[in-house]
Amino acid sequence: MTTLFIRSFAVLFSCSALTVSAQKTLLSNTVTLTTKTQKRADYQHNITQLNRYRSQQYKAYRAASSTEKRRILNKIKTRLETELTQNIFPAWYGTPWDFNGITTRPGKGKIACGYFVSTCLTHLGYKVPRIKLAQQPSQKIIRTFMARSSMDISSKRSLSRLKQQLLISGNGIYIVGLDTHVGFVTVRGENISFIHSSYYNPTRYVKAEPYNTKNPLADSKYRVFGKLFHDQMLINWLNQKTYVVAR
Repeated sequence: MTTLFIRSFAVLFSCSALTVSAQKTLLSNTVTLTTKTQKRADYQHNITQLNRYRSQQYKAYRAASSTEKRRILNKIKTRLETELTQNIFPAWYGTPWDFNGITTRPGKGKIACGYFVSTCLTHLGYKVPRIKLAQQPSQKIIRTFMARSSMDISSKRSLSRLKQQLLISGNGIYIVGLDTHVGFVTVRGENISFIHSSYYNPTRYVKAEPYNTKNPLADSKYRVFGKLFHDQMLINWLNQKTYVVAR
């Protein structure tokens, strides 16, 4: 009982502390093997805790006033960003890339870029066909979660212009589709990171790196961004709505 109480308190304290920097991504080259191992050990526990949190917030949201609903959605957005950047992404760091990789376990087996995106979102609690979503062109992956009018699509945009556009779009987490690749981009002030299952040699594994290093985001001519966790996405997460993959 004492051990369970200490662990529960530690998880609660950790989530409270991380909320302050919910959107700040841990770069993979700063995460030690010990930390990755612990993140993987806690992975399923964190998913279970997040599902319990969802159930609690679902009840609170249904009973809330309009003003209170706004506050609840803001809180949920912060929590989901925290889970991705602080728990889910780091657990996957170092997991090998393979074009046919489909593993659901961070650190075990191999994972392709589309499967990395779809698996992270399903583990976060979104009801979407993981395999079918992973096999779609990147624009359809993004289109599944938002209207095309909400997507930023560009061709041959310089990195300086890319940074400027992301700063205008604001802090948050984005799915980014590229010429032949897909991943996540996080923006926290001037800190812009690219999180993906990299196929570039010699580091062909899941990693988080600055957006402007040698990577597919920097090299791609085509880029499409979709910002996650708009209000309808948050409500769908609460209600556990099943998504239909975009055609």
